[in-house]
Amino acid sequence: MIHHLSVSAIDPQDVAQFFADIMGGVVVDFPPNPGSFMVFKADGMGTAIEIYPAGSVMVPNGEPGAVFERQADGAARRSPTHFALSVSIDVQDVLDRAAAKGWDAFVCDRGGHFHVVEVWIENAWLVEVLPLAFAAEYLGFANAVTEMANPNAALDSHQPQARTLEHA
Repeated sequence: MIHHLSVSAIDPQDVAQFFADIMGGVVVDFPPNPGSFMVFKADGMGTAIEIYPAGSVMVPNGEPGAVFERQADGAARRSPTHFALSVSIDVQDVLDRAAAKGWDAFVCDRGGHFHVVEVWIENAWLVEVLPLAFAAEYLGFANAVTEMANPNAALDSHQPQARTLEHA
């Protein structure tokens, strides 16, 4: 289980509020990295998302623990890192909330295995939002993979799109 993860945003407070809204969570300041916020979901599992100012990176600092540094303005904001987030609101609510922010959002079929709502946070990076029905599809697929005699075959029908690996 992943208890929390971190992402970055041009407007960390706005992005934190979006996540709190779709998760039914609360936003708190995150003082270790000034200008950051953390969203907690009261689910008994410690589920949380940390939102750092754009350009924040973590660097090792030995036993005292990682420290935060900032990359120069204009650093690339695209990333292969993304996550899936189950929510209790329906698909249209997710789409409407993303649209209200001016962010791209699409309902996508993941190779016939399950669906997600792709929400492109600040139109820069991806979170796959799974309303209850989509979460059930995902869990059914993920649980089936772990029981397959050949789990490597699970994604054979989910091939790259034609544009995959084009230069950005």
